[in-house]
Amino acid sequence: MEQEAKSGLNSSHWASPVHARFRQRDQALLRLGESLVKEQGIVSFRFSELAPRAGCSAGTLYKHFNCKEDLLVAIFAKHVELLTERQPELMSADLNHAERWLAMHLYGAMAVKQTSWTLGFNALAGAHGIVDKVSDYRLQEMQMFVEQACSTAKRVVEAARIEGQLVSDDSEIEVAHATMVACQRGATTMINNPMIAKNLNFEEMAKLYQSLALITNTLNWRVGLTSESCERVIKAVEEQLLALEQEHELAAAF
Repeated sequence: MEQEAKSGLNSSHWASPVHARFRQRDQALLRLGESLVKEQGIVSFRFSELAPRAGCSAGTLYKHFNCKEDLLVAIFAKHVELLTERQPELMSADLNHAERWLAMHLYGAMAVKQTSWTLGFNALAGAHGIVDKVSDYRLQEMQMFVEQACSTAKRVVEAARIEGQLVSDDSEIEVAHATMVACQRGATTMINNPMIAKNLNFEEMAKLYQSLALITNTLNWRVGLTSESCERVIKAVEEQLLALEQEHELAAAF
């Protein structure tokens, strides 16, 4: 019984005849849950208020989410999913390989500005016992979207090597990628943080571009970043951020 409770949703939910209705209700609860979290705060929001707000029983709510942490992970996963859906557009943007690789990481950091409150749970996830409360299904869903985001950025590097546009070895690429991700993640914790962002001014995309460019230039690209790259990359990223914002608004409307 304990294992069943921990597992939460399983494949039988999605394979059942009521799959479509269950999925529809799951998405509705996610939207209402996100609204509740934004209204009451990520730490103090009352999970018990979600069922009456959704017009369902507590039993129905617990069929979808084991606890408030389960809901938070599901909301965060949904935002990561929307973010990754825009990445292929950057893959096909009119940029060289070095610019494209930088654009992927710049986009990931700046997209957080639209969902900065979700970073609260991202930080809390490291606290003792938090993730232990989340169902296996929701953790697997979250991991799937995170892996998709990482693999897309790696494909840029793989394509560059295949085409002979990147001649750095595996160890150099691994170090550069890890440093790029660390810089990106650091920037996401500063954006919209009034205690830090104002001093470092990371809300200006050009400032973050310069930081990521230093890392990008450690690799041996046949065609690297140029004086025009900043404008080109920022334009491509801004286009995808606008599309992402429109998708968030559309998702919230249904």
